[in-house]
Amino acid sequence: MPSVKIVVDSTADIPVDVRAAYHIHVVPVLLHRQGETLRDDIDISRDEYYRWIAEHDDLPTTSAPSVGMFEEAFRALTRDGSAVLSLSVAAGLSATYSAAVQAARLVEDARIICVDSHSIAMPIAYLALAAARRLSQGATLEEAVALVERLRTQTVAYVALQTLRYLERGGRISRIRALLGTLLDVKPILEVRDSQVLPVERVRTWRRVPARLLELAQARGAYQELSVVYTTDRADAESLADACANAGLLARDRIRTVQIGAVLGTHMGPGALGITGLLAS
Repeated sequence: MPSVKIVVDSTADIPVDVRAAYHIHVVPVLLHRQGETLRDDIDISRDEYYRWIAEHDDLPTTSAPSVGMFEEAFRALTRDGSAVLSLSVAAGLSATYSAAVQAARLVEDARIICVDSHSIAMPIAYLALAAARRLSQGATLEEAVALVERLRTQTVAYVALQTLRYLERGGRISRIRALLGTLLDVKPILEVRDSQVLPVERVRTWRRVPARLLELAQARGAYQELSVVYTTDRADAESLADACANAGLLARDRIRTVQIGAVLGTHMGPGALGITGLLAS
């Protein structure tokens, strides 16, 4: 019986060890800076990238993987008769899902189903892992798709920004400004839900941010997956992960700290911190 292979784009931020353990394939999103195009997490390390944007005024731009990149990946993975489940960053936030769908149509005689995750970052990873585990138990492609479509309503993603500078430079601040008014010297907390980035509230000092992120996460219920995500300050992420464990959200050894990739980090900037999770069924 042919296997089912899982493909995600690099905004999923799936840690390398998890990617390898579950044979999850990654198609990189693209970064454009000073006339060169870089593949996210391949051509430049995350730490190197964050150092670069902190030192330069010209903010890089980002773009979805091309249809050709997805087509190449799909052809390679289906050559042995395997099917493909492709999970993409929310279609409302990126053209990545559209590119995957177009590519799937070009690969003749292959079973490829593309699913919009409705989210970003680690929530995509949670969906991919859930599908991989179910497939390893003998589920069909269609059963894995149905699982993903059910679980994507249970994803949680909150992120706080140290600065609004990068949202402003990237032209992504209009909805946030509606919440903040003219008060730019605040720390916004944003939520990703149903393919939208929504302003939750403004916090006046960064010292208050970790506790508030924890309160927001606690209010959502019990978790089966949980990660603390960050752009540059791993120590802050580890401290928040400890606090999540102490609050009983999940055992500490099950809470990952994951660095946000360059594409999302372009808009979040250095110092960003967040909590993502998958609610228990």
